[in-house]
Amino acid sequence: MYNVKFPGSFLLLLVLLLSCRDKHTPLITVIRNLDTHPMKNGVYVVIPNQGCDGCISSAEVFVKTNVQSSPYIKYIFTKIQSTKMLRIKLGGDVIDDAHILLDTTNNIVYPDSDREIYPMIVYVKNNEITAVKYQRPGEEGLEELSRVMPVGE
Repeated sequence: MYNVKFPGSFLLLLVLLLSCRDKHTPLITVIRNLDTHPMKNGVYVVIPNQGCDGCISSAEVFVKTNVQSSPYIKYIFTKIQSTKMLRIKLGGDVIDDAHILLDTTNNIVYPDSDREIYPMIVYVKNNEITAVKYQRPGEEGLEELSRVMPVGE
């Protein structure tokens, strides 16, 4: 039988490495599964169909206004109660647009579970999530997005 001793710093490093798993991995995995043509660089706006009413309404208006504005922005609707009602609310031309993705099985995973009632703006660069912002009271993620709207790589 061997008696192996590990230095304390090695164990600390091991614990840190194992606990620092990227909190965005589940989210980017679901996005890649939803999007048949995932963007290497761009923005995904995730809009729950239930939650903060004012925040969601402003996100829906943003989608209707900007759905064709940039090839580097896609919109994901999740927590959908009724696809038919969503179609009526947004209009058939919007819901059928190639920039619209529907998470009908509610697989989207919010990295901050206490914010899953708010629209989420996910910035992707080189196939990795670089930032997550929210449209909620005190944080105007959609206003920020409209100022930096990506139009090219």
